[in-house]
Amino acid sequence: MLHGSWPSPAARDEDDERGRVTRAVRAQLDAGLELVTDGQVRWQDLSQALLGALDDGDTGPSGLLVRSWRDTAEIAAGMTHAGTQPATVAAVVTGPFTLARVRGDPSLTVTLAERVGGELAALAGAGCAMVVVDEPDAVAIGSDEAGRRQFRDGQRALLGDEPPLHRMLAITGGSASEAGHDMILEAPYHSYLFDLVAGPDNWYLVRAAPGDRGIVCAALRAPSAADQAPLLVWAARYAASANGRGLERVGLANASPLDDLDESSARASLEALAAAARLAALEPDDAVAAGLDRRTFAQPPGRGARPRRLPPA
Repeated sequence: MLHGSWPSPAARDEDDERGRVTRAVRAQLDAGLELVTDGQVRWQDLSQALLGALDDGDTGPSGLLVRSWRDTAEIAAGMTHAGTQPATVAAVVTGPFTLARVRGDPSLTVTLAERVGGELAALAGAGCAMVVVDEPDAVAIGSDEAGRRQFRDGQRALLGDEPPLHRMLAITGGSASEAGHDMILEAPYHSYLFDLVAGPDNWYLVRAAPGDRGIVCAALRAPSAADQAPLLVWAARYAASANGRGLERVGLANASPLDDLDESSARASLEALAAAARLAALEPDDAVAAGLDRRTFAQPPGRGARPRRLPPA
C-alpha cells in the first residue's frame, strides 16, 4: 500500500482536486496495489482539513470525509476492469493524539477522539471497509506518562464503539516502542503499519502484536534504484512468522514519503512494492526462480503462505 501523500505539485497549482485523486488512484492500480487511498492529494494538509471540517460541522453522513471517500471509491471503481477483483479503498484520518498536538492543545485529545470516532461510524455507514488512523506523534511519547495516558485515552475514545470497519493504526517517522507495547497495542485495531526504517525498534511492536492482527511493514526506502526486494521479502516473512501471524496478515508499504518525488520515481517505488509482495507470496524456490536472491530466506522452503487481503472487521 501507499502510505502518505502522492506527488502532485502541478495538479495542485491547477486546483483540480478530482484530477489529482484520479492520478493518484491510477498510479496505485497500475502498480497492482490491492489497497488504495486518495494519496492525500485533496488538501495541502490532512490534519488541518480534518480540524476545519470538525470546526465547521462538515461531518456525518454527508460530511467532508464521507464525501471524499465516496469520490475516491467511485474513481477506483471506474478504473476496475471487468473480471478483476476491485481494490479496497481506504479512508485516511489523522488520529486524535496527533490532531490535538496540531491544534496546540494536548488536553483536547479525548474530545477530538470522540468527534473523529463519529466520523468513523459515518464512513462505515457509507460502506467504507477500512480506515487508516495516522498517529505520527506517537513516536515522541517515550517515557512521558502524561503522553501515554493521553494516547491510551484517545484511542479508547476513538474506537469505543468499535465501528464496523477494518481499523489500521499507522505509526511512522520513528519508533513508538519505548512508549510501551501494551499501550500501543491495547486499542481494538485490526492491523498496524509500522515504519521499520526510521523506527527499527518498531520490530519489538511487530513481535508483540497478537498473531490475529495484520502488520504492514513500511520498509521501502524511496527514492532508490537499488533492488530492495530481498529486504522487503525478508521483512514480510519475518512479520508473518511472529506469533503465527501468517503471510495472509502481512503487507508492505513505503517508509520514506513519496510526495517530494517526481511522479515517475514515485510510480517506480509502488511497482517495487508490488513486485516484492508478489515474490513474498511465492514459495522460496519459486521466488528464487523468479529472480530473488536465495539468501533472502532464513527458513526452509515450504513454510510460506499465499497472502490475501487483510481480514474485514
